[in-house]
Amino acid sequence: MAALFVFVRLPVAADQLPVNRPPAPGNYHLVLEARPATPFPFLSKFGTVELHVYPKGVRAETIWLNGFSRNGTKSVTVENPYGRMYTEVPVANIGAIVGKLAGTAKEGLDSPIVPPVHGPVAGTVSGIAAQRYRIQFGPEAWIDVWTTTTLGDAPQYREIVQQFVGGISPVTAKAASGIRGVPLYVELNFSHYRKLAIVRVRKLTFDTEGQEKALKVGRLFIHNPLLDSLWK
Repeated sequence: MAALFVFVRLPVAADQLPVNRPPAPGNYHLVLEARPATPFPFLSKFGTVELHVYPKGVRAETIWLNGFSRNGTKSVTVENPYGRMYTEVPVANIGAIVGKLAGTAKEGLDSPIVPPVHGPVAGTVSGIAAQRYRIQFGPEAWIDVWTTTTLGDAPQYREIVQQFVGGISPVTAKAASGIRGVPLYVELNFSHYRKLAIVRVRKLTFDTEGQEKALKVGRLFIHNPLLDSLWK
């Protein structure tokens, strides 16, 4: 990865949400919006994904399935709030599950060559100090990944994202594995998608209110060992 630092403040094509005080590592609640179905229709059943990143872990909520995982654990707890059922899925299996969902749709998304990563370039995302890394697939094809180091680390969030990306494009996951910081904003720029934001910041607060509730199974949920049964 290139080590060139350009110290400029660059605008980002993301919602500009003001941050009125400096981030406090270990005391934050970052809310992100992900729209992976736009470039990858095989994920349309999940709709828009709302991600809640806390110092102790991460929670994802969709229109019909929720999931959470605490830092240091080897699984994601997946909940069906309508059926009041839940199960555990190994983090290491997420890539294979996504790959199965993708089927033949992911053909052509991979190559034997890992694309280079350029950056970081300093800037801001929604008022948060950030840096941009560009995964360059060609002269007119790239993915911009904006991350921040001001919140400390979010290991579970980063590992789950890495597994998810790897299920679609292993070479992209390999390129992204060296990117530092907590992902805030991801934008695709390809022939069919120009400035397509698939991850953006919705809100950042400097507290952990709701963290413990978000990272545990809801009341009256019944354990079901079969993930497929939660999808029906």
